[in-house]
Amino acid sequence: MKYLGLRVLVAIVFFMSLKACTQSINNQNELDNANLTCTIPDAMYPSKNLVIASHTDFTKKHYPERIASFKENPLSKNDIVFLGNSITEKGGDWGKRVNNPKAKNRGISGDTTDGVLARLDELTYCEPKKVFILIGINDLFRDDMTSEKVYENILKIVNQIHEKSPNTTIFVHTILPTSTVKIKEKIQTTNSLLRNAASNNPYQLIELHTEFIDKDGLMNMNLSNDGVHLNETGYRIWMKKIINLI
Repeated sequence: MKYLGLRVLVAIVFFMSLKACTQSINNQNELDNANLTCTIPDAMYPSKNLVIASHTDFTKKHYPERIASFKENPLSKNDIVFLGNSITEKGGDWGKRVNNPKAKNRGISGDTTDGVLARLDELTYCEPKKVFILIGINDLFRDDMTSEKVYENILKIVNQIHEKSPNTTIFVHTILPTSTVKIKEKIQTTNSLLRNAASNNPYQLIELHTEFIDKDGLMNMNLSNDGVHLNETGYRIWMKKIINLI
């Protein structure tokens, strides 16, 4: 009987310890989640009255709408941020695409490198774990924008993120091709500049352009619905290219 009583006592102590340990883990998880919360001051977002000169009339209206959406669904610490234009925005729920709820969509249709530069404070304030950048095609469609200037702006984006959030791993994609012949050379020049600069700057290059070109160096129309934006087959190719980096 004494032996049986001892076993019961040991069992009680064990289960009480287990319960306390579980509660401790839950409390720690709650604490960790609290530490990941990022309360972003309004000043970290662009003013709704901000006008980016390189934006089209559509984007001048859409940009503040997306910023308002970002305020309603703020980033958290250590998020994985996809930063770009309509090609990123139309990707939808990036958490589902890469099977990681920390992946967040910060694409704005029609956005340019100047538009991205104006909205980086939200991102750097929350110190994301990783940032995947695909930007520049809307700049290159402009006759007054050179490949060199787009490249310089992308480096400004990279350096601003690195300076304000030094622990963030930054990935820069080469710019996708389009079906528009007249900007083919500008895209190629910009991508060459990005490739050549990768070893001396705080970003890792993701070679996306070559995954989408046809025999003429233009967008493979099997992967696009309009010569610029991707269809689901195109998005799957993109995901396959980066999934091991998430």
